Amino acid sequence: MVEINKVAILGTGCWRTHAATGITTFKRACEVADETGIKEAALTHSSVTYAVELKHLAGVDEVVLSDPVFDADGFTVVDIEEDCGVDLDEFIEAHLKGDPEDVMPKLRDYVNDIADDVPKPPEGAIHFLSPDEMEDKLDIVVTTDDAEAVEDADMIISWLPKGGVQPDIFKKIIDNIPEGCIVANTCTIPTRQFKEMFEDLGRDDLQVTSYHPATVPEHKGQVFVAEGYADEEVVEAVYEIGEKARGLAFKVPGYLLGPVCDMASAVTAIVYAGLLTFRDACTDILGAPVDFTQNMAVEALKMMAKFMEEEGLDKLEEALDPAALTNTADSMNFGPLADTEILPKALEVLEEYSKKAE
Repeated sequence: MVEINKVAILGTGCWRTHAATGITTFKRACEVADETGIKEAALTHSSVTYAVELKHLAGVDEVVLSDPVFDADGFTVVDIEEDCGVDLDEFIEAHLKGDPEDVMPKLRDYVNDIADDVPKPPEGAIHFLSPDEMEDKLDIVVTTDDAEAVEDADMIISWLPKGGVQPDIFKKIIDNIPEGCIVANTCTIPTRQFKEMFEDLGRDDLQVTSYHPATVPEHKGQVFVAEGYADEEVVEAVYEIGEKARGLAFKVPGYLLGPVCDMASAVTAIVYAGLLTFRDACTDILGAPVDFTQNMAVEALKMMAKFMEEEGLDKLEEALDPAALTNTADSMNFGPLADTEILPKALEVLEEYSKKAE
C-alpha cells in the first residue's frame, strides 16, 4: 500500500499572470475556505491552494511549501480589504453564490496596477497572505530551503518555473530526495521531459506522475494524474489523494497530459471533437471501414503538423489560403459534422481568416 504522509511543494507562483487573463477567480479557494472553516484559505492561489487542500481535505500529515521568494524583498502581500476595498466575508460569499465578478475586478485592477513595480519570481511575487500567515492560519510549513522541504517526503509536487530552470534546481537537491519518492509535475513542464530530467540526474528510481490542475488551482477544483510512468499503485494513490483534495480527479496517459491540460487544450478540444464527428459521419453514414477512416484522419493530422512546422504558425495564411478548404470540406457537411455545427462553423472561421489575409 502506498502511503503519502508528507508532501513537499516546490514553488508558489505569482498572481500577476492570473490577474492579467481577466477571467480567473477564487471559486475553488472559497470552496475550500467554506469546507474547512478557514477563511484565509479563500486568499490562496497557485500551489498554496494545493497545500491547504492536501493538509485539510486529504488529511496529509505534513505539507511543506518551499520557495526562496518568501525571503525576497519583492515578495508583495496584497490586503484585499485595505488595498482593494473588498471585505473578506463578502469576497467568499460572492464566489459561493456564483457571482465572483461582483468582487474580482477590484482585485485584478489593483494587481495589474502594481505588477510592473513588483519583480518577477524569484526576486518577487504577488500573494494575498504572508509566509507567517500561511503557517499560522493554514497550518502548513513554509520554508526557503528546498533540501529541507524534500527530506523524508513521500511526494514532491513541482510548481517551479517554466523553461530550462528545473534541472538546475533539482540538481542541487537530487541527493536529498528519498529513494522511490513520488515526483509530480504540474503545468510548467511536460511529464515526459520531467521523467527524462530525473533519469539524466541518475534518479530512475523515482515514481514520476503529475498533479496538473489544467487551470489555476484557486479557480477550479480538479487534477489530472499522468499514467504510464509510475507504478499503477502509485498512480492510484495520487489519484485518490487528488480526488479528496481537489474534488475531481482524472487519470490521463502521460503523453497526452500537455495536449489535454495546457494552453493547447483549446486546439486538442477542437481536434478531438472533429475526430469524433468525422468518425461517425464516415462509418455510420457512409459505411466506410474504421481503419480507412482512421488512416485518412491520421494523414490529415500529420500533414497539418508538418505544414505548421515548415511554414511557421504566424505564416499559415500566406502558405495556404484558408478559403481553399471551404471549397473541399463542404462536401463532408452532413450527419454529425453538420448536426453539431462543428464543420459549418469551421468553414465560417476559415472564410473570415481568408478575408483578413487579403
